[in-house]
Amino acid sequence: MSPPHERVARAFRRGLPSYHGAARVQAKSAQRLAGMLAADGAGPRIGRALEFGCGTGLLTRALHRRFAFDAFETNDLLDEARDHLPEALRPAFRPGPIERLPLRGGYDLIASGATIQWIADPAALLARMSRHLAPGGRLLIGGFGRGHFAELAALASPAPLFYADPDDWPALLPPGLVPRAAERRHEVLGFDDLPQLLRHLRATGVTGNARAGWGRAAMRAVEQRWRAEHGLADGRLGLSYVSVHLVIGAMPGVQAQAYLGR
Repeated sequence: MSPPHERVARAFRRGLPSYHGAARVQAKSAQRLAGMLAADGAGPRIGRALEFGCGTGLLTRALHRRFAFDAFETNDLLDEARDHLPEALRPAFRPGPIERLPLRGGYDLIASGATIQWIADPAALLARMSRHLAPGGRLLIGGFGRGHFAELAALASPAPLFYADPDDWPALLPPGLVPRAAERRHEVLGFDDLPQLLRHLRATGVTGNARAGWGRAAMRAVEQRWRAEHGLADGRLGLSYVSVHLVIGAMPGVQAQAYLGR
């Protein structure tokens, strides 16, 4: 793995045991993505599918509750993610960075939830994925929009990630593909204190070094400022989640290209 991949892997490896229970917003996003795919006319049976960044299988399970598949491959940066998937899907699991994962043939669906923000060059990855879509195939992408973790960005200066609103996405897509359905959802979670909030972040693998360099005095100062600037009506600390959900496919009236095999 490259150094950036290694940093992400370390954070998520620590959070993997707790992710499934702590990732409340991501779980709701997975359900929403499956629903949007059904509303777009997919299924009830889908031919060949690939899910990258499957993690503990939130989107995997949501899709299988809605659809039947002829074949379903999963991928994650962590080999250990295999053990969190339904047993029947484990043989088709393929670990490693999705940017370098060998792809075989064309897919009727390429899906991913809460992973695209960790990709260094999203446009390049989307272009590569589009070349592996079968005619009529779809991309199903869940990510985060502008303003996601705004409170953390203002107070703790985390490493920048890829956050894009629905209006930003057309410019990221290769020619011939457009968002067929897109939405932005804003939700604020509340936490009793800063340690609880940081535990939530670490449990979801978002920032494995969230407390690095913070002593007790610094923690108190950050919490006081957070409560003053981003406190909720009930006195808890607010943390914004901005979820973006997209179903991407061929532009209306444009014949989907055949799989190019690159």
